[in-house]
Amino acid sequence: MKRKIFSRVLTALFVFLLLIAVGIGGIWWYINSKLDLISRGDGIDYSQPIEDTSILGDELEISEEYLDVMRNGGSIEPPEGDVNKHKDIDNILLVGTDERDESFTRSRADSMMILSINNRENTIRLVSLERAIGVSIPNQGDDWLTHVFAYGGPELLLQTIRSYFKIDVSRYVRVNFHVFETAITDIGGVEVEFSEAEADYMNEIAQEEKFVKGFNRLDGPTALVYARIRHLDSDWQRIERQRSVIQAAIDQALTLSLPKIDLLANKLLPMIDTNLTNAELASLIAKIPTLAGVQTSQMTLPVSGTHWSQTLDDGQVVVACDFELNASIIDQFLTGEINSADEVVLADLDENGLADEVEKNWSKTPSY
Repeated sequence: MKRKIFSRVLTALFVFLLLIAVGIGGIWWYINSKLDLISRGDGIDYSQPIEDTSILGDELEISEEYLDVMRNGGSIEPPEGDVNKHKDIDNILLVGTDERDESFTRSRADSMMILSINNRENTIRLVSLERAIGVSIPNQGDDWLTHVFAYGGPELLLQTIRSYFKIDVSRYVRVNFHVFETAITDIGGVEVEFSEAEADYMNEIAQEEKFVKGFNRLDGPTALVYARIRHLDSDWQRIERQRSVIQAAIDQALTLSLPKIDLLANKLLPMIDTNLTNAELASLIAKIPTLAGVQTSQMTLPVSGTHWSQTLDDGQVVVACDFELNASIIDQFLTGEINSADEVVLADLDENGLADEVEKNWSKTPSY
């Protein structure tokens, strides 16, 4: 009798575990099928001259010619030392390029942010990179950080950030203006707080009184216009606006139902390019319940007081900075030793009207 009971218990336990396994397998199959929709590699050969591109496969490895950013490059040297690695921290480069349709082309990185997830503390940090930072580009010379993507794609941009700021980042996610607009509209828009000057500026563009000081709900195209405002103040405030929109989009996305998320996944995932594997993406998805509602700490590189304007031999103005100091500050920020740049006391080195010079020269730069 006891043996029969024991046998039945074992059978029930086996069936129970089998059902769990089938359920988990089904969930994994579903998640994997969605993640397979994502693009892996943009198919552009960045080793070719800027005017000559050809389609490649979807392999993405750091090319030997990009490992040394000074190779046949310019004179702006990265600091010495190794990349700062922390086993509990995952860093992902978020890149926004300026194409206006679903296709990826050879373009500059209009927006660059590091999404940093501390898996031990369950915190999120966002680090924006000023696009006019002067760096050396292999086989090109000194130029703006935003142009690195056009010359070498994601692999060169990743390596450049690793070299100059010592951030351990080897994964990226790329979207363009079209995806940004579509995603913001499809999640139901975002609510963003405007200053009075921003409201006036947006009303001037709209040619009607649509916006007010305080919170405004924006659809995709309007959110893109707001995030790209350049002439109201400076590139530094522009970066803050971008982060505000990203934070608002995260907050809005967390309110969506599962059926809505499923529809959006089918539509939007094919428009995203990344080198994250399905397993890595699944791990990130699994962390969403833990990270939901967490307010992100934010910072911009270079930190105020560590940069100045510099005119290159060709007349282009770049943001020059103390890379070694910024690498140290950003490492403290990503590890949680500090929570903002305000905790670092620095001398004001920006005596040359950096924002004005950068804005004035931005319109003169080439569009790829």
